[in-house]
Amino acid sequence: MMMVKKSENKVQKDALSVECILACIYFVCLPFTVVTTPFGSLLKLITLPIAAVLTLRMLMGKSALALNYIHFTYVIYILYTVILLMVYHESITVVTTKDMALGLFMLLVISMRIYNGREKEWMESAWIIVGVTCIIIALSSNEVVSRSEQRAVIRVLGFEEDQNHFCAYFIMPLLISVKRFMEKRRFYPVYILIIILSFYAILKTGSRGGLIGVLAGLLVYILFGIKSIKARIAVVMASILVALAVVTVVVPNLPEDVRHRYSITAVKEDGGSGRFEIWSYLLDYTLRSPQRTIRGSGLFSTYEILQDGGFRNGVAHNAYIQIFNDKGIIGLLLFFIVLCVCFIRNVRRQPLYTCAFISLMAFSMSLTFYVFKPYLNIMMMCAMTFEETLPENHLKAVLRGEQDNV
Repeated sequence: MMMVKKSENKVQKDALSVECILACIYFVCLPFTVVTTPFGSLLKLITLPIAAVLTLRMLMGKSALALNYIHFTYVIYILYTVILLMVYHESITVVTTKDMALGLFMLLVISMRIYNGREKEWMESAWIIVGVTCIIIALSSNEVVSRSEQRAVIRVLGFEEDQNHFCAYFIMPLLISVKRFMEKRRFYPVYILIIILSFYAILKTGSRGGLIGVLAGLLVYILFGIKSIKARIAVVMASILVALAVVTVVVPNLPEDVRHRYSITAVKEDGGSGRFEIWSYLLDYTLRSPQRTIRGSGLFSTYEILQDGGFRNGVAHNAYIQIFNDKGIIGLLLFFIVLCVCFIRNVRRQPLYTCAFISLMAFSMSLTFYVFKPYLNIMMMCAMTFEETLPENHLKAVLRGEQDNV
C-alpha cells in the first residue's frame, strides 16, 4: 500500500500536456458518435480541430514522440485499403476509406506522444466519464423496440445508437473501475456502483454479444492481469458480490423477453439473430471466386450481396467475415497482424489494455470494425507509450526494487 501511495505522489507532480487534455476531450466525446449536426457528425466536428492542434504542436516539436509496431502495421493495413480504391470506387467505399484514413491519422497524432503517469491517470479518468455518461443515457432511455420486443432503444441527444455498439463503450470504464477498486483509490466503493449500473445498462439493451464481450475482458483481467494473489482473491470475492447484486436486483427488473434473450434456448432458436446463416452465405460466396478470395468484393459490398441472397441485413455482423468478403485474404491477414501486435505489445507492460482488446475481439464476432470508435480508441490506448514503460525508466525501477509496480 505504501508503494501505491508513493507512486501516486509522484504522479501528482507530473506535468499535464495540451496533448493529454485534447486526447481526454476526444475520448469523453465517444458516446456522441451517432449525433449529427447541420454541419455533419458532431464527433467529426470535434475531431478535426483537435487533430489540427495536435499536428501543429507535433510540427513545432512540442512533443516527444515514439513510434511502434502498432503504428506501422495499421498504416500498412489502411494503405492496402486505399490501394483497393483503384479497383472498387463506389461512393460507400470511398467515404468509408476516407473515414478509416481519418481514424488512422487520429491514432497517430494522439498515440505517438510519450505520456507521463499523471496523463495516463487523466485519460483513464476520461474513460470513467464515458462510462458514467453511458449509464445516464441508458437509465434515461424508456423507449423499447416494440411491444413484443422490450429491448431498450438507446438514444443519444435524440439519435438512435446501435445496442451492440453502445455496450462496447463500457469496455474500458469497467476494466478501469475494477483496477481502481482493487487499488482502493479515493471513493473506491463508487466504482462498485459504476460496475453494477454498467451491467444494468448492458443487460437493458438485450445485447448478448455485448454482454459476452465485456465479460470476456473482465474475466481475463481478473485471471491474468492482476498479479497479486491476495488482490485477485479480493477481486473474485467482490465479483461474486456484484454478480449476486446483478442476479437478485438487476435481472428481475428486466422485461421477461429481454431475460429470455440471454438464455441458451433463445440463441438456438434464432440462430444468433440469423447471423450464422449470413456468415455461411458470405463465406461460400467469397470462396467461389479466386479473385474475390484474394482481394475481396469491395468495402460494404455485403449490402448488395446479401440483398441478392434474400437477406434483410446489409453487413456480416462479424469483423473477420466482413473483411474477408470486402478485402479478401490479403486484407484479413493484415488485419490479423494488427490484432496480434496490439495484443502482444501490452501483455506485460499494460495488461489492462490487452484485456480491453480481448473484449473487442469478442465484440468482433458480431460487429464490423472499419470506423468503429471503441475499436479505434482502445487501439490508441494500446499504441500509447508511457514514461514508466520506457527501458531506462524500467531499469531504474528494478534498481529501486519496485519491479512489481512497473
